[in-house]
Amino acid sequence: MDMSMVLHFGEKEKILFAWWKTGSFSGMAVSMLITFLLCILYEAMKAFRYFLAVWQANKRRTTQSELAITNAAADSVSEDSVQFAPLLSISGLTKRLLSTYRIIQGILYGLQALLAYVLMLIVMTFNVNLILAVVVGEAVGYFLFTGTPLLDNNLADCC
Repeated sequence: MDMSMVLHFGEKEKILFAWWKTGSFSGMAVSMLITFLLCILYEAMKAFRYFLAVWQANKRRTTQSELAITNAAADSVSEDSVQFAPLLSISGLTKRLLSTYRIIQGILYGLQALLAYVLMLIVMTFNVNLILAVVVGEAVGYFLFTGTPLLDNNLADCC
């Protein structure tokens, strides 16, 4: 295995898989472009997860205010006093854990973690060209999808 453990600018590189090889300037340029786009996708995923969280919080707030209005006009029988057979009831905790929102957030988080590890492994080739593609891609992705340090505090990295 011929893997350099020092920073280098070589055009001949194996990236992630045996079939992803570069042997020329154009091959390295295409690999840098793919790496750059992966970084932008990573930042887009972070921003999309934040967008979904804000949307869910606003939806929950609207639903709670509508319920408060409805409950004020309702009679004294509450939903909590209605009993169901134990096999048919779904507790509030189970409902919250298996909500569509949480499942989507979990899948997106897993994909974001996978992408973060892929980018880390690309950097671990020690090829300066690819490292620069990651750094510039992350900066451009941050600029496109976050753009402000105030929002950045709410966007937690997955790793």
